[in-house]
Amino acid sequence: MPRIKLTKSAIDALPTPATETVHWDTGLPGFGVKVTPKGRKVFIGLYRTGGAGSKLRKYTIGPYGRVTLHQARVAAQRVFAAKLEGRDPAAEKRESKRRIVADCVEDLLEAYIAQRLSQNRSAGEISRLLRREMGAVWAGWSIHDIGKRDVVELVSAIGQRGAPVAANKVLKSIKTFLRWCVNRAVLDQSPAEGVPLPSKEVSRDRVLGDDELAKIILSARNIGGPYGGIVELLALTGQRREEIAGLQWDELDLATRVWTLPNSRTKNAKSHVVHLSRQSMAVLEQADRKGPYVFSLLGTKPFGDFSRAKIRLDQLSGVTGWRLHDLRRTCVTGMAGLGIAPHVADKILNHQAGTITGVAAVYQRHKFLSERQDALDRWGAYVDKIIERAGKDIKYDQDGNMPPQSERSVVLGSGPIKLLAA
Repeated sequence: MPRIKLTKSAIDALPTPATETVHWDTGLPGFGVKVTPKGRKVFIGLYRTGGAGSKLRKYTIGPYGRVTLHQARVAAQRVFAAKLEGRDPAAEKRESKRRIVADCVEDLLEAYIAQRLSQNRSAGEISRLLRREMGAVWAGWSIHDIGKRDVVELVSAIGQRGAPVAANKVLKSIKTFLRWCVNRAVLDQSPAEGVPLPSKEVSRDRVLGDDELAKIILSARNIGGPYGGIVELLALTGQRREEIAGLQWDELDLATRVWTLPNSRTKNAKSHVVHLSRQSMAVLEQADRKGPYVFSLLGTKPFGDFSRAKIRLDQLSGVTGWRLHDLRRTCVTGMAGLGIAPHVADKILNHQAGTITGVAAVYQRHKFLSERQDALDRWGAYVDKIIERAGKDIKYDQDGNMPPQSERSVVLGSGPIKLLAA
């Protein structure tokens, strides 16, 4: 291979060869310019990975014209310096290119959804959130190009749209996704670690009073159908909304009054047994057997129109500022008021980590089934009493709505509830 002193004029004067030729620089050993039969000139560096006799490695710096001679010489010096530190710059460059192609955000996100989120009860909701808020913004990016500032800007943009709760949820989901990337050795560390939540979260503590609970259940009965049954069973069992909405007839043993939730439908992926009180059985007896689902409009899929039905329920009951999940909190709080032990209530709610902790939690495997049955029977009887006590002279307007609280006169008595048109 020819050796010349590389200068701009010398490179410009190099002829086009019949075969690929490298002209090595006399001033910087291992640095040269490759000329192809098509006249293309490319700066390269050549070094050995170890001592004499070790494997030669070629490092492509860049094409002449796009890269100046000075820039190429500086790059070659950096390559040789890295080699002296025991590194292999050419291998690092190949790995970097591979990672950029193989570790794009979209591919990793879909792998995360398939391998990790598919096991989550909220997989659909979180998948849509990540695809919409993260996947769309970082489309075409390599996961290695994402920095802490990118995470902050993405989450801040969501908060500026007036959705602070959504911004918090997106950040939590992104952190989980990036930690998964770290565990898969795709990333060395997560760029989202240390990023604070954009808005302060306040834990909900809404517990419905007896009067409010009675009005909600009475209004749910007035609505009837799948939604009315779901609301009343939520209040009587304390289970989660999606668990009750997806209830299927084959999960029920009506003879023994037992509902067995399979692990595929529980939040903690553990099967769960729920005793059905007399009051819960009465709700199920009102349901139509149109198909496999207990609470369904057509029987082919679970009831899902919760938003519109909740608006109607609030109108009928006159109770506002609450969520269906508050019925779960109200149930366990009410049972505590009846003297039911916290560890029994935890078992009823199917909490993975309850009041029994530490060493006792490791060895405690008792299910407290009889205690749970007694607790739900007592709670069902108590709900019966507060409904009976709510009043017999509540008057509804012509649309079936309860009048405002200020205009309502609730008469306590033991007789049946009469829904009288105003």
